[in-house]
Amino acid sequence: MSTGSEFARWVDIAHELADLADALTAPAFDRSAFEVDRKPDGTQVTEIDLAVERRLRSEIARRLPDHAFLGEEDGLDGDPGAPRWVIDPIDGTTNFVRGNPIWATLIACQVEGEEVLGIASAPALGSRWDGVRGGPARRDGRQVRVSTIDRLEDAEVSLGGLSYFHRRGRADLVTALTDRTARQRGYGDFWQHCLVASGSTELALEAEVKLWDLAAVKCIVEAAGGRLTSLDGVATADGGDALSTNGWLHDAALELIREHHAAG
Repeated sequence: MSTGSEFARWVDIAHELADLADALTAPAFDRSAFEVDRKPDGTQVTEIDLAVERRLRSEIARRLPDHAFLGEEDGLDGDPGAPRWVIDPIDGTTNFVRGNPIWATLIACQVEGEEVLGIASAPALGSRWDGVRGGPARRDGRQVRVSTIDRLEDAEVSLGGLSYFHRRGRADLVTALTDRTARQRGYGDFWQHCLVASGSTELALEAEVKLWDLAAVKCIVEAAGGRLTSLDGVATADGGDALSTNGWLHDAALELIREHHAAG
């Protein structure tokens, strides 16, 4: 792990990267002036996704040349054993394309596979969340904490794209959560996890996600006092699916997920 002063520099660099990303994404979103293509998996990618990732990749190479870089669009550069920056240039590209403001640049740094800092910069929402390992987590510079609700029956749950739950054979889990929780929403993408960190939502579930979707928000949620694991309870951002909670409800949610599998 780095020294305190070195780590503080990494945090400063992360915010400067977010500023650079915002300067590219926000004007393009406001003008709806960008080209859109399809990747081999059928998902959308814009020229802005590509431009942001390449700009941030070049900045890390220039400022932290001994660090590695993993981006959604262009993959891994650098020593896999080095501190690694994990970037999603636009999390919520479909929202970005459709004029929906729920999208963000996600920036995380991992050391020996553990997330040590994360930023979710959402200029169209006018907000930026950040968190460092061990806390604190902040939204726009103000510290945030998870809620203290400790009963599923009193909780709000947010679910990522429902089609992914159906595709993964987890539609019954959606029904079970609807029956057991007080309020259900579909905020999706980074935002639902940041709302968990901010204390306004208690649980957020994803049925199909990648490391670059989760590394930053895992750090933010945990810095705010919550937990993020796979749906099987493994404390990783690279599990292919995800559950974030305020911590108080994590075991109960995992038990409900296990019951769902047992019933299936």
